[in-house]
Amino acid sequence: MKNPRRVFFVCLILIMIAALSCKKNNVTSNNLSSTQKWILDSMQVYYYWNETLPKKTISGTSSTSFFKSLLNNADRFSYLDDPDEVKTEYSSFGYYGFDYAILANATAPGGLVATVTLVVPGSAAYKAGLKRGDFFTSVNDIVINSTSSSNVQHILKQGNPIKLQLAALADGTISNTGTLSLSAQYFTEQPVYLTKTFSSAGKKTGYIFYDAFNGVFDRNLLDSLSKLKAAGISNLIIDLRYNPGGDVSSAAKLAGMLANTEANQTFVIYQANKNGGRSNRSFQQTMQENDYQPQLFSEIKSRRLSLEKVIVLTTAATASSAELLINALKPYATVVQIGEKTIGKDMASFAIADERKPVVVNLVLHPLVFKLYNANAQGDYSNGLNPDYMVDEFSNLPLKQFGDAADPLLDQALKLTGNVTTTAVNKATNVSANTTINYQSAVERAAYAAPVAVHRLAR
Repeated sequence: MKNPRRVFFVCLILIMIAALSCKKNNVTSNNLSSTQKWILDSMQVYYYWNETLPKKTISGTSSTSFFKSLLNNADRFSYLDDPDEVKTEYSSFGYYGFDYAILANATAPGGLVATVTLVVPGSAAYKAGLKRGDFFTSVNDIVINSTSSSNVQHILKQGNPIKLQLAALADGTISNTGTLSLSAQYFTEQPVYLTKTFSSAGKKTGYIFYDAFNGVFDRNLLDSLSKLKAAGISNLIIDLRYNPGGDVSSAAKLAGMLANTEANQTFVIYQANKNGGRSNRSFQQTMQENDYQPQLFSEIKSRRLSLEKVIVLTTAATASSAELLINALKPYATVVQIGEKTIGKDMASFAIADERKPVVVNLVLHPLVFKLYNANAQGDYSNGLNPDYMVDEFSNLPLKQFGDAADPLLDQALKLTGNVTTTAVNKATNVSANTTINYQSAVERAAYAAPVAVHRLAR
């Protein structure tokens, strides 16, 4: 039996190439190297904005610079992998297992304070006892201020041993406490951090914190939701506030468990350039974008929850497949979004490598190829998905742990489900919803994470 995703993408590629062969190349390619010509040819076939490629290209530059010179002004997320360009910076998340935000606070030693927003279970930060909501005022004895902030960010991306000056917030004042030392360690993130059930007057609401669409852990995700189903929940809160996206197949499986859909109904519409056209992809087809189990929609349907509302918690670090899930659910379920506007990755890409034998160009292109729409042809959220309820998680410091009903986002969600809570906001803190946020590592991580990725198989 032929693999359905192979048939789809091979046909799409052949259509795009055939269409291109009928068009005259209007882009000047004189004086380009063979590598640059390969990049340009690939972009002319697949790039969503192929009709706006510059008429004159820039020769004599690096492959990365040449690739960037071709990008449309609206393109924030296409990228190129060049093994000859050694990457030396990653993130505090990748090395130590934590994200952080830098906030203005006049009582901090440098007028700025960092607060930990996420700690990955099993990471170096987790093992050392660092927690969400902790504060620090310096890194390697460099006090965080307006001048040193960028240098501190740089240090936390290097992966070298670090020392954090921890601090506490009391009566509106930041005061230094002890220090904590960390070294980079390898860890694997299991993206379901927590599930929880809230009950009030016989009504139950489920909560799940899900940090990445990683198909390796699809079984764990589905098992976690099945436990919430067994608990008898009637509403579900999905916390995607720092979820940068990932496997589109995982998003289809999750949507299939939450909404009243069938295998052949549309999950996503891929809109390519004029060469590629438009293609509707069903839940079943999208589940098979990757080889992760389960592959059959019938298994997803048998686990389905019966829900009144699906409430999604978001921030500016919610991206890619996380945004796709929110938009794709709307034709089939009552979806309420709480928090902040998302990042706005409303497009998909696939990897393009040199398929010649032997390989001549040792690069991998990841250009934006498809616009993404839901079954009702709704999309175009490049500026982000706006929440139904705008809530700032930094309005109640220190940040509450995930699943704590006093967290401002979760508090609002529970009010909507009838599981009313009373949030004791720390009135003494001088960091409010209007606080200037100088930097968020989770937002940067989401911006640099790959867009929704689909498979392009060899023709």
